[in-house]
Amino acid sequence: MAEMIIPYPQLQKILERTCELAVIKPRAEDMMEIVEKKLSDLFEVAYENAKAENTGIIKLRHLPLTKGFKNSMNLFRAVIEDEKVEIEPIRKFVLKKIPSDLPLDEEVVNELPILTGTLFVLVGRVIKALHPEVKNVYPEHIEEAKRVLDYTL
Repeated sequence: MAEMIIPYPQLQKILERTCELAVIKPRAEDMMEIVEKKLSDLFEVAYENAKAENTGIIKLRHLPLTKGFKNSMNLFRAVIEDEKVEIEPIRKFVLKKIPSDLPLDEEVVNELPILTGTLFVLVGRVIKALHPEVKNVYPEHIEEAKRVLDYTL
């Protein structure tokens, strides 16, 4: 089993509160694969943006965060305090995963746990948008969400 970016019991509660979805651990691990890929994609674009600006550092403005992404960030922020999610382990885990030849601005480093958690919420919100009646997440739901996020992020 893969090491979870956000501990499974906390992630389970976060997805219940933000998306009204129940997720068993194997499905959470499947979601984590999408989150890791989308993080990589976000930072690939950020790297290109930083290089185009010739800044030498990846700043938050370089990440392609849409209004919908930012709204989901706020949704995630609203629940993490209640769920007592420890931010530092997430930050350390994600820093090891991000491919980049440029350093990250301190603001970006500080936002890594929020960006990561938001991607989990986005996977859940896509599933809920496609299947409003669904309570339990199945592999086909995750595959559909992956395809949508591949088109949009």
